Amino acid sequence: MRPPRERRSLAAALVAGLACGGLWTLFVSTILAVARPGMTTAPVALGVWTVTGLAVAAFFRSPGTPRQIWGRVTLTAGLHALALPVAAAISFGATGIWPPPETADLGLNLHVFGVRLVGTPATVRLAVGGFVAGLLLVSIGDRALRGRAMTRSGGGRLVG
Repeated sequence: MRPPRERRSLAAALVAGLACGGLWTLFVSTILAVARPGMTTAPVALGVWTVTGLAVAAFFRSPGTPRQIWGRVTLTAGLHALALPVAAAISFGATGIWPPPETADLGLNLHVFGVRLVGTPATVRLAVGGFVAGLLLVSIGDRALRGRAMTRSGGGRLVG
């Protein structure tokens, strides 16, 4: 059997750049919406998306089989999605310093080690969604990258 041909995928680099750039736009916007509400503008969001997307896309120009390439894309997007709960935590801490009036009656106030954390429902949804999507994408990417090692040997045992 012939070994799989290694190639480069421009589509994979484009998808990875768009996905990770969009996730970093959410990350920065979540923090800036609380720390500096006037800073969350379209040019800032597009700038973050473009710079991050190009940086991520540049890393995906390495050759590999299609399974390896798309496995790396999925794994990278998942790791970036796992950063969204961190952004929410930073936003909660900043909101505790500058609490908006609409969060007073939501019951999302929490005191941890003397630090007041205040959250909004949208930030909580973003954190939970990012965590779940991140875990799912990381597990899919990891499975795709380890797919060749998980082959059946003669005895029916999985070799890993």
